Amino acid sequence: MVADDKVIEIVNKRMRGNKDCIPRFLYKYRPFDKFAYEMLADNYLYLCPAENLDDPSECRTTLTVEDFYNVATNRLKVKCVDAILELIKPYTAAADFQLAKSKVYSILTPNGEVRKHYLLDIESDLQMLAPEADTVLLINLLACIPDAFKDPNIASKFGEHIGLAIDARQYMGICSLSELADSAQMWEKYANDASGYCVEYDMTDYQEVDLLYPVVYQDERNINIINNIVLSYVGEMILKLSCGKVDADCSSYARMFLTKNTKWAYQKEWRLLGDANQKIKAPKISAVCLGRNVSQEHKKEMIRFCNEHGIMIKENKF
Repeated sequence: MVADDKVIEIVNKRMRGNKDCIPRFLYKYRPFDKFAYEMLADNYLYLCPAENLDDPSECRTTLTVEDFYNVATNRLKVKCVDAILELIKPYTAAADFQLAKSKVYSILTPNGEVRKHYLLDIESDLQMLAPEADTVLLINLLACIPDAFKDPNIASKFGEHIGLAIDARQYMGICSLSELADSAQMWEKYANDASGYCVEYDMTDYQEVDLLYPVVYQDERNINIINNIVLSYVGEMILKLSCGKVDADCSSYARMFLTKNTKWAYQKEWRLLGDANQKIKAPKISAVCLGRNVSQEHKKEMIRFCNEHGIMIKENKF
């Protein structure tokens, strides 16, 4: 299964500041623990370290930048080339796309690096195979991106992001919310078998909305950190070098914190991203829903709390 393109599109929109794609309400399922009333009274959300997430494979890396780019020769490698070639995929039939890839592969070195001085030789072939695509842009990207990597500013930021990414599981904080208002699975897993509660947050005018992104679910997950950093830079460079004509996927870096296996797709999760162990201001609480197995003691206390704070109280259906 391929990652949901619609969700990736929303991630890209969010990275560019679009707020229209955010659901009006998001939900937090919780057990009654020692932080229950503190979180509600002090109106905060806790950003849990990524290493404590459901899936232990999240935010890990095994590859290095050398898998994508040869610093010594200043040449792109085949993984990076493949990412750029995706630009023409929508404009070709499957067979023609494979032919176009083979044309580009034919000018790679035995080590799988782009030989820039052969690029013009294949431009007409690419244009014939993808007549509606901007193949001049494609050639320019394959030629110019290695030079862009030599820019001291890009190199500096690149190094900083790699450092952050390698330590991501310790230093990246995540707070998970759900689109689901009343989910039996969510009640069972995150609210102590429906003996807890669920907070309904109104996301209208939320001041920390820039930290909020939807989760992408896929089987063969592209969560490798270094991979995503490189491809994120490629996406940003595509936007810059095409003068905004190409709506490139710039979500790769963010998606290393936003991608989960499809077995978790039932959660319909959105995440707030920030520093691990940080407490950030929560959205406005519009209601609190009590689990069907809530104890009388907790029920009585939550009803009292909500009445004192002018919060609507509900009971779940499951």
